[in-house]
Amino acid sequence: MKVYLVIGAADIGQSVARQLSRTADAQVRVLHDPRQKLPADLAEQVTEITGDLTKEAAYNKGLQDNPVVVSTLVGMDVDLVFEALFDAQYHQRLTLQRFVMLSTAGVDQEVSGQLDYPDISDVKEYLNQQRYAAKLVDEAEFPYTILRPVTLNDDAVGQAKIIREGETVPAGFVSRETVAQIAVKIAQTGGYDYQSLAIC
Repeated sequence: MKVYLVIGAADIGQSVARQLSRTADAQVRVLHDPRQKLPADLAEQVTEITGDLTKEAAYNKGLQDNPVVVSTLVGMDVDLVFEALFDAQYHQRLTLQRFVMLSTAGVDQEVSGQLDYPDISDVKEYLNQQRYAAKLVDEAEFPYTILRPVTLNDDAVGQAKIIREGETVPAGFVSRETVAQIAVKIAQTGGYDYQSLAIC
């Protein structure tokens, strides 16, 4: 049985959990802030864990059994969340099969054009937090892939362009469902190890 831990229960987190739960012989855990709610049908298909994601204790149950971790967190303070997560992993001497992190385009000043960051009031601080979170992932020394989508929208799944780190990324939009589909594929089959990929 393959164990997945999805962190975050917003739109992308729900989509990732739903897709993974359809996989034969998979156990899917969703760890999220208590203020978020899973739809009832999804809550029946996964193991739901709630807690303060900035506290180490929140990860004790979710990190058991060598999971593939998919972080779908958006917004501020992901760096504080990852500090707590990797403290829990380190103190319990746990291993992770793979780590897939949802970040954002712009962390490497690679975007050509104006990129929007909806609901982010301090873009400079937000990008600094994303950079630090990515550094924590890199230093954990497990196979990882960081996904850096351009501005997210609610369009249907579309054809995505994947751009490797160091290349220019055109500003624009990509659907949440497209990003979720890519995250699921990498979580299930690997590939793109130790890479940071822009998605547009």
